[in-house]
Amino acid sequence: MKVKLPSLDFKYLERNESVVKQRVFPVHEIDAEIDDITEVRGGLVILEQDDEIEAENASILVIGPRGIAPDTHQRIIRFDETPTRENIADLSTGEWVAHPRIEEVRANPSSPSVVLESWDSSFSYKEEDPSNNIKGLRSPQIGALHAIHAHWIVDDSTATVVMPTGTGKTETMLSTLLSKKCSKILVVVPTDALRNQIAEKFLSLGVLKTFGIVPESYQHPIVGILREMPVNMTELDSVFEASNVVVTTINIAGQLSKEMQAKMATHCEYLFIDEAHHIGAKTWKELKLAFKKNKILQFTATPFRNDNKAVDGKIIFKYPLKKALENGYFKKIKFDPVSEFDPEKSDKAIAEKAVTQLRADPANHILMARVETVARAREVFELYKGYTEFNPVQIHTGIKSVKERKKIQADLIAGRSRIVVCVDMLGEGFDLPELKIAAFHDIKKSLAITLQLAGRFTRARDDLGDPTFIANIADVKVREELKRLYEHEADWNALLEQIGEEAIGEQVSLQQFAAGFTGLPTDIPLQNLHPASSTVIYKTKCTDWDPENFERGMKGLGTVDKLFSGINKEKKVLLVVTGKKVAVDWLKLPDVFNWAWELYIAYWNEDTKALYIHSSSNAGYFKSLAVALAGEDVELVQDDAVFRSLAGVKRLKLYNVGLRKQIGRLIRYTMQAGSDVEAGLDELLKRTSIKSNMFGAGYERGARTSIGCSRKGRVWSRRVINIDALVRWFDYIGSKVLDETIDPDEVLKGTLRPKIVGVRPAKVPVRIDWPEMFYLQPETDFVLMLGGTRVPLHLADIELKNTNDTGNLEFSIKSGEITSDFTLTLQENGDNKTYEFSKNTRDEAKILYRGETALTEFFNENPPIFWFADGSSLEGNTYIELNETPPAIADNKVEVWDWQGTDIQAESQGVNKRQDSIQYKVIQKLVAEDYEVVFNDDGSGEAADIVAIRTVEGTHKYIEVDLYHCKFSSAATAGARIGDLYVVCGQVQRSAYWKESAERLFTHLLRRNPLKHNGQEVDRFEKGDQKILEKISRMSEVMEFRMNIHLVQPGVSKARMSDEQKKLLGITDHYLLETYELPFKVITSA
Repeated sequence: MKVKLPSLDFKYLERNESVVKQRVFPVHEIDAEIDDITEVRGGLVILEQDDEIEAENASILVIGPRGIAPDTHQRIIRFDETPTRENIADLSTGEWVAHPRIEEVRANPSSPSVVLESWDSSFSYKEEDPSNNIKGLRSPQIGALHAIHAHWIVDDSTATVVMPTGTGKTETMLSTLLSKKCSKILVVVPTDALRNQIAEKFLSLGVLKTFGIVPESYQHPIVGILREMPVNMTELDSVFEASNVVVTTINIAGQLSKEMQAKMATHCEYLFIDEAHHIGAKTWKELKLAFKKNKILQFTATPFRNDNKAVDGKIIFKYPLKKALENGYFKKIKFDPVSEFDPEKSDKAIAEKAVTQLRADPANHILMARVETVARAREVFELYKGYTEFNPVQIHTGIKSVKERKKIQADLIAGRSRIVVCVDMLGEGFDLPELKIAAFHDIKKSLAITLQLAGRFTRARDDLGDPTFIANIADVKVREELKRLYEHEADWNALLEQIGEEAIGEQVSLQQFAAGFTGLPTDIPLQNLHPASSTVIYKTKCTDWDPENFERGMKGLGTVDKLFSGINKEKKVLLVVTGKKVAVDWLKLPDVFNWAWELYIAYWNEDTKALYIHSSSNAGYFKSLAVALAGEDVELVQDDAVFRSLAGVKRLKLYNVGLRKQIGRLIRYTMQAGSDVEAGLDELLKRTSIKSNMFGAGYERGARTSIGCSRKGRVWSRRVINIDALVRWFDYIGSKVLDETIDPDEVLKGTLRPKIVGVRPAKVPVRIDWPEMFYLQPETDFVLMLGGTRVPLHLADIELKNTNDTGNLEFSIKSGEITSDFTLTLQENGDNKTYEFSKNTRDEAKILYRGETALTEFFNENPPIFWFADGSSLEGNTYIELNETPPAIADNKVEVWDWQGTDIQAESQGVNKRQDSIQYKVIQKLVAEDYEVVFNDDGSGEAADIVAIRTVEGTHKYIEVDLYHCKFSSAATAGARIGDLYVVCGQVQRSAYWKESAERLFTHLLRRNPLKHNGQEVDRFEKGDQKILEKISRMSEVMEFRMNIHLVQPGVSKARMSDEQKKLLGITDHYLLETYELPFKVITSA
């Protein structure tokens, strides 16, 4: 029978756990038979069948882990389990206790210098040739080796080699040692498992001798394995002086004293760092500092650290993932996601899909279920343990027995187990090409870990199929990780092939768009391009365009140093990137320069015959390029037509207005900004000036937008978007600019005109809003200090103190029982108009935002916005009125409820759930409907008094949110009192901004639970619970979000409603429609 014997290592030095040793011979196989006579209890004798071995030396005694080695045999192996006829075939994990070669080496020991002398100049850079069955170094290994040697000839700085896991990184280290004849190397790794693996590679020299890269005459290096910190300098010296290579972990090397680290640097000319994406830690940096005068070489599978920052050091060689795929080192990954928004069902869905894939795969594939913690491993293992045909196992630090962990690994390697649940044990330091299915039950937010893990699954072998990744795409962490992969490493588009019908948001649309391009090199990944929205537009008459002809129309291409281009024939998009070397002003050296990059995008719409040209520099109007693409008869869209792009923008506020005025032969250009915009618009409408350029912002298609346009033909926006979205933006802008029914002057008549005032408007204020920046940044960015109490923004309210139409404007900031009062005062002194916020109470009021600032000082820089009953607004001393009076509320938008049994003067149900309150009545009605969540949000900082949420099924699935704003009546009976509507109309208008982000709204609600008052607290969920809301929040990442707003005031009688009330409600309805296109309902008494 065939028996595999262990390698023999001669130990030169042992210091507790640490050891210095050299490989005498490798693992090898012999022909043998088992002797039936057992000479030692628990032992077994095998007889080697080799005519060249004398009979008395042919026997090998194999003893178990606790067996005693007798003097009767010259060759004795201690095996890690009791030897039997069944397990004796593979003894490679055993250890030689006795062997004649041990005494031979002891009598004639080697030394680091003798080993070094044996490494003559016969290192071979032979490259593998699988087609001719020639074994050798892989192309990435040869490339890395030459890059390392070239770097060390001209540079002593830290060098980084990036080679994806599975392309031969460790063998590249060995080849560097031997081809350079490195005198002494310290190799530092992040984990114990990797230290053992790397040490074994250096001891055996991997495949270098087998493949003929180095001859048999090369002695194996003497390897020191430092498993614990030396107790003193003498012990450290003894290990390093005896070794060619010392392998240890950062936990040991990094915690040594600075003196010991300096001594290691004295011993070792070279420092190799494996898995350098761990390098961000302070201990790594300090160790590198000790070796700053030495040659430092970093190896990593990814140039991104575990904290997602770039690995430091000069990247001297990077082997692309795409090349690994093309050259057959990797196989394409199938990404087969599940979509389960309920976290309690997510693990089961992943496990079922993973096992289904395992059953469909070749019989030697192994499924790895990855989790984040030991507790999660035990939880997830329960889902897999029922699949007994695959003998599922789990491996993690919670399994304390080293013997048990080794057995689990052995079962995996032997294929006896085909499902393993693990935390990080199968990452660095474990090599198993049969791992082909990765089920990601938990995702760590680390690009480096994902890339490292991916390499374990993509390794190609003739008897293995393609790898599959399975994850829950409904989990926002999964989507974020995929987004990072695409942004940082464009080759993932080639490596990761998504299957199934699930979508990864816009990324899939962009992938499909990018896939349509031909000719574009991998140097220009479309997923990473995010141009600003801008274009010029040409009318064309051609029947087809000619994108291949672009070079004829681009001036100055002869001076560029790099040129890339690609064409998407189906979408009719041309993309060109140019790079030009630009001298550095302060240094006159030809080898030192900056790169100036330019991006050009051309898109031809076959239906409208419009040609759009974008340039990242916005330098020029590209007539010659348009001619080259679409013929001589192209026509630039310019003059008044360009200003049609402003059409459709509601509540358009112009920030800049450029004017051109001809006085005799002279042409005068002026730019009006801020409060001067009104004067500029007057000049335009009086026809005393001509529009030159404009920029403004407003609302369009239910969202905030910005738009700029120039008479010469350019249109732009502040939006920075991907190329797929940019093409859609081209079409939308073109639909307006080319529409001859749009009159630009009529558009300008509808713009809002800010003016500076020194006296408050004599109008009734209905609401006050926080400064706009509060709505554009996360709530958590702002914290208030009121009277010494720290108040998060989601628990604070800003509200008017009164609705008087004269006097200073007063308001309060409240949180529960805490209140701070403020006043806005406007002053006018001739042409000088100013404003000032002051505090009415003595208690301190501050804001914590990029430091600590008094709220009065903050408001003087970032004023809150007052809104008045007629729809006008005041921000500091900038006053804006509506250009037209909105229509009164439509009758069909007012709904009558029966309020019998309700005290219409009692608004809130409170913590005691007052049953005759308005809020209680509304809640009970909503709970009876098909909402999944009904949330009592009443109190300071509320989004609304009640928030009702449901998912709506159908051909188009979406999330619907209904906000209900309740207000008590000022009298016991319903009537036509305008005062009953002022405050609640203001609350309705202010809540519109929640439409900007469903995630922001849902997070706001989750932060506010439970409701607390005077030491009592109650759950705010009237229907549903936190888990359901969290599930809907996750769904909102990929589903449409719709919102409706309801005003509830039983103190208003629909039958008796006054014109003043209808007008106020009409203004509120108009505001909701013009900003976020929100449906509005009013609920009253009969």
